[in-house]
Amino acid sequence: MTRATVVSIGETLWDVLPTGEFIGGAPFNVAAHMARLGARTFLVSRVGPDPRGTKALAVAEAIGIDTSLIQIDEHHPTGIAQAELDATGSARYHFPTPVAWEYIEAPAATLQVASEADALIYGVLSQRCEHARPALRSLIKANRWRVFDPNLRPPAIDEKVLTWGLAHANLVKLNETECDVVAGILNASSEPESLRSSLAHHYGVESLCITRGEQSSLLYHAGSWHEQPAIPVTVVDTIGAGDSFLAMLVVALLSGQPPAAALERASRLAALVVARAGAVPMYDPGDFR
Repeated sequence: MTRATVVSIGETLWDVLPTGEFIGGAPFNVAAHMARLGARTFLVSRVGPDPRGTKALAVAEAIGIDTSLIQIDEHHPTGIAQAELDATGSARYHFPTPVAWEYIEAPAATLQVASEADALIYGVLSQRCEHARPALRSLIKANRWRVFDPNLRPPAIDEKVLTWGLAHANLVKLNETECDVVAGILNASSEPESLRSSLAHHYGVESLCITRGEQSSLLYHAGSWHEQPAIPVTVVDTIGAGDSFLAMLVVALLSGQPPAAALERASRLAALVVARAGAVPMYDPGDFR
């Protein structure tokens, strides 16, 4: 079976937690899991010429991410997210600025890789930055199967960026809070089928995945709905859970797995991640094949 090639674009940063610093940023996390799961994975991002940037590149290479498209910004530091965990393990973030990932560029070689990849994954955080937005959008439009995971961080929600992301996606992944936000924009119900129908009508979205935390996940793909109950675990922290879920879902679908099987594997990997510290804990990829 042909090895899938995927591109993840956006922020690379360090989650600064009371327990230490962990490499992160949703695009980095997704790329890390996809690489670990066997996909040929490119990360389009930007780091500073500082110890955090050097370490981020080393970690990415060790995981198996192709770092040839990660840019070095000589004028801005590597980004951080100052995270606080609540009693349930959920995180709230503060993003100091300006930082390197706010200045991502799209040179010709990067556009070429983006156009040839089997899938491209993007969110909203890096697109909120006017410096990087044109480059990121040129990369997104270059690909033929675009996966949009907004990763909204209320209250900082840019409706124009969100709707642009929806309008250019083939597959959209939302959590329950994001469903409510998107439904409000569309003046539609957040009930899954109603929301899917509205997204298809307004933006041409073909596939929709909805995660419901500790309850279940839903996937509409290739004309049918599928549901997967969440796998019970003791939560350590939820950082990176959605990123691991999405990575597995995309890799499984690209490898030809039926939608229900892809959803089940995504749920199992997310359960493992929330039961361990950090967004990209160690695990054996063979356990999910």
